[in-house]
Amino acid sequence: MNRHLHPALLALPLFVSSPWAQTATTLRDAADAIGLNFGLATNSYQVSNASSAYAVAAKAQFNLAVCENEMKFESTENPIGKFNYSGGDQVYAFVSANKMKMRGHNFVWGGQSSSAQAAVHDRASGLSILKTHIDSVGGHFKTKILEWDVLNEITNDGGSGGLKGIFWKTNIGDDYADSALVFSRRAIGNNGYLYSNDYSADGVNAKSTSILNMAKTWIQKGVPIDGIGFQCHLSTGINKADISANIKRFGDIGLRVSLTEIDIKQATTADWTALMGACLENYNCVSFVTWGLTDASSWIGSTCGCLLYNGSTPVPKTDFINALLDAMAHADPAVTAKRKEFIQRTPGTTALYARSAAFRTPSSGWLGAAAVPLFSNGPKGAVDILGRNQPVAPRSPWAAGLGILPQ
Repeated sequence: MNRHLHPALLALPLFVSSPWAQTATTLRDAADAIGLNFGLATNSYQVSNASSAYAVAAKAQFNLAVCENEMKFESTENPIGKFNYSGGDQVYAFVSANKMKMRGHNFVWGGQSSSAQAAVHDRASGLSILKTHIDSVGGHFKTKILEWDVLNEITNDGGSGGLKGIFWKTNIGDDYADSALVFSRRAIGNNGYLYSNDYSADGVNAKSTSILNMAKTWIQKGVPIDGIGFQCHLSTGINKADISANIKRFGDIGLRVSLTEIDIKQATTADWTALMGACLENYNCVSFVTWGLTDASSWIGSTCGCLLYNGSTPVPKTDFINALLDAMAHADPAVTAKRKEFIQRTPGTTALYARSAAFRTPSSGWLGAAAVPLFSNGPKGAVDILGRNQPVAPRSPWAAGLGILPQ
């Protein structure tokens, strides 16, 4: 059965007990069939040799890739004003050549942003640097990225709510997150979906509830947001029901959910089946991304037992991959059909589909339908870089999303 495969693919598992075995012999094929992005984090060196065992496995098994580090702030702008897109460009070249898709990770984070942290010293400098960075990096990759992690790890841990006290917040204020989302939509238009991405929010807990409430506020205010990323840095013992319920409640307000940085320490077959099952139960779960290909290059360490391959020359963990193939082969056709419809929605309009369910009240109609400020006006109502003294135009629940932003 394997005699026609590329030599580097000879070790790839083929699921033979499922009726899908004839049509979906790779994870990529199975994911394509159900409208799911199945991705991995990588870097330019790992995909530089298209005939290497790593690259062959990556393009055979995955339909999406993301730069693990090469599109973060200090990798793309260091020092301030000097931009370098080479790492992202090389990964995109691999993605494009193999008809894959790409995530952008990330615009705004408290980490790996040393060049920005050294240059930001007050609100004005923070907004200016933030806008220039997003305009430049977003503009360069504008038509190349499907999903953007605009915001990364911004939410306080636990149930305290609010935003972490990173340098963006302490210099700009709480609305730095709103600003980043607005800048991103202006920079890339409707070419990509905008996300806030965070850890320890995979199940229903105080932190994920805080993120949910923040997302509802963004939708209510007209701040552009399309999806939430659950990083899924997990350990064995996955609670499928908890993760599925969490994905669903973000879908109830119209948002995409992507599982963005999956690794499961000392994983079992049951863990991978449970996590994939939680995703497949929800039409709004659109991306399933492992944070690397092989344990040998995991940020956790080579003994993590956390990814789908072993070894510096990748060897597939057949049981895990077969279990994922089986889960996708048995995906609910009704959920799959709804996902395929959902993923066709234009970036910038995703959340608007559910605004009626989330915000309509019997007595008041559309909450906030009158012209209201998108942001606080700041000290003495002064005009700043976002034009915050300008009100948002009256909204329709089916607005395209771009017209509601102050110009």
